[in-house]
Amino acid sequence: MKSREDTREKILRAAAELIGESAGSIETITVRAIAERANVGVGLINYHFQTKEHLIELCVQQLIGSFIAGFKPDVGPGLKGAAYLAAVVKNVADFLAANPAVSQISILGDFKSPEAGDNTMKTVRGLLLSLQGLDFPERDKALLMFAVTSVLQGIFLRRELSGALFGYDFNDKTQRDAMIDLIVNRLM
Repeated sequence: MKSREDTREKILRAAAELIGESAGSIETITVRAIAERANVGVGLINYHFQTKEHLIELCVQQLIGSFIAGFKPDVGPGLKGAAYLAAVVKNVADFLAANPAVSQISILGDFKSPEAGDNTMKTVRGLLLSLQGLDFPERDKALLMFAVTSVLQGIFLRRELSGALFGYDFNDKTQRDAMIDLIVNRLM
């Protein structure tokens, strides 16, 4: 049994490495390339995961799930309200910028097959924690955090055009932070 689990993990690690190298273009990742990287036969990949898409989805869910589970926003002491939320959103944006391949696959997967427990909604629930203690209805808070998440995802997906489209370059941290401050302050 241990060998089976080891093989499965080895395949997931190989897929994760290739995802990182693909710049979010899973079309360029082949089952054969994953098999070669994991040093296993193609048949084992098909046996354990059935399809490349299923393997990629599991891999991305694991990577994002690990980030979300361990997410501890790096915010300054004493921040409250919109300033605290902006600091948390900047941490999420920094993750997107640092992990573009995985982030793109996750976001596009959530758009294609939205679910109540997908990574988008996990992000929304995480951001909701930033609004504890603010006095307005919970459903309004959830909608606002969904709006913040959706805007962030949309700008991230257009990151190479963001400077020309919006006047803020997502790839430049200073400009990205200024953009997030603007969005959060206008929404709040």
